[in-house]
Amino acid sequence: MALFRRNKPQAPEPEPETTPEMLGSGPAKKDRPTPSRKEAEAARRQRVTRQLTPREARREASAKNRTERMRALNTREAQPEKALMRDYVDARFSIGEFLLPSLVIILALSFLSSVYGPITLIATILMYVYILAVLLDGFFMWRGFKKVLAERMPKVSPKGLLMYGMNRMIQIRRFRMPAPRIKRGEAY
Repeated sequence: MALFRRNKPQAPEPEPETTPEMLGSGPAKKDRPTPSRKEAEAARRQRVTRQLTPREARREASAKNRTERMRALNTREAQPEKALMRDYVDARFSIGEFLLPSLVIILALSFLSSVYGPITLIATILMYVYILAVLLDGFFMWRGFKKVLAERMPKVSPKGLLMYGMNRMIQIRRFRMPAPRIKRGEAY
């Protein structure tokens, strides 16, 4: 094996001849003394609590944090009423998922006040009209969901599901967590 030099084909090394002194000598001696109990325990502890560089510590903490967040998300999202709400929102088209991109466009339009003076007023009115339309869409979504929840899970309280549904409704479909299981228009 050539780690730092060129690899040359080597002829097999001749085996050393055994002499009578080598046969009767017994096992070879160690080149170091047996470690004391204190040294052995220190070496064992060092393997258990290894020293990390700051970069390794951040990476390890980040991975641990990510797995903990995903575990908490999965336990929180595993409730059947939340799964029904997710499927209900994902099955319908909502104008709320375009809220954030449209607000960015409206904000960009408001910076053009030097070009056309009243554009700031028009952009502000458009923003409020769009937000009102999203809230109205959320109201109709909530009314429809309460009927579906009463049919499928009559004993379940809808407490907390309105904000959960509204939050999911205004997220861009591609970035929703957990990811949508059904397509628009499919039965849920």
